[in-house]
Amino acid sequence: MRVNSSLKLRKYQQLILIILITVLSSVGAAHARDLNAGFVLNEMNADQRTGYLFGVVEGLAYARFLRDKPDQTGMNCIYDWYHGAGSDQRQAKAKALMQRHADKPVGPLLYVLIKKECGA
Repeated sequence: MRVNSSLKLRKYQQLILIILITVLSSVGAAHARDLNAGFVLNEMNADQRTGYLFGVVEGLAYARFLRDKPDQTGMNCIYDWYHGAGSDQRQAKAKALMQRHADKPVGPLLYVLIKKECGA
């Protein structure tokens, strides 16, 4: 019994040590930045920006699905807004809005545009 608890304690000590080393090593390397529209437009390359914006749209669409389930109409509207016909014009509007409000988070800015077409 005593050997068992000693082995468990050693296992947890190793786990805690690994977590501690990971946290301490990332503290010195990490620099906090605001992940706002200005950062997305000015600091991300085209691939990063596309992936980030798709992730925001995906999150908004899934949140809409969770609210409306099992109805998928709102979720599909959001996907069509981003990928459907005329999406280039809508994405240009999104870019212009993000440039005007560079200090704001991207999610709420896209939500404002999507809400006009797909409702709240």
